[in-house]
This record gives sequence, C-alpha cells and structure tokens, in this order.
Amino acid sequence: MTRHVLILGGTTEGRALAAALVELPSLRVTSSLAGRVAQPRLPAGEVRIGGFGGPDGLADWLRGERVDAVIDATHP
Repeated sequence: MTRHVLILGGTTEGRALAAALVELPSLRVTSSLAGRVAQPRLPAGEVRIGGFGGPDGLADWLRGERVDAVIDATHP
C-alpha cells in the first residue's frame, strides 16, 4: 500500500527530507511551497505551489488527495 506524505516547506531541510523519502517505494511524496520565490529550488517528488486557502482549504486538500501524514518543515 502506498502512503501519501505532504511536506510543508521549501527549506533546505524540507528538500533533503523529500529527497530521502522519494527513495521509498511505499511513499508518494508531495512538497508544498508557499510561492513567495519567483524561481524556487524544487524538491524531489511532486510539488504544489501556493496556499491552500486557510485551514478549511488545507483540510479539503488533504482529504481530496488522501494524505496520510503531514510534515511541517517550514521553519525547522
């Protein structure tokens, strides 16, 4: 069974975590970047850019994408 992990952040630590997790075949990794940088360094795996529209928007996105875990790497 594949598990979906959402990593919040565009930090060095977030990119390193994404690079490590995409190597695990049992994980689908999506990183979410705030979109404040014109040409961000993209992490490995899937990437989404921009906000979720507040807590309700985030909750809807998590349900819709069937996310199993969220890692906040925005300000480690």
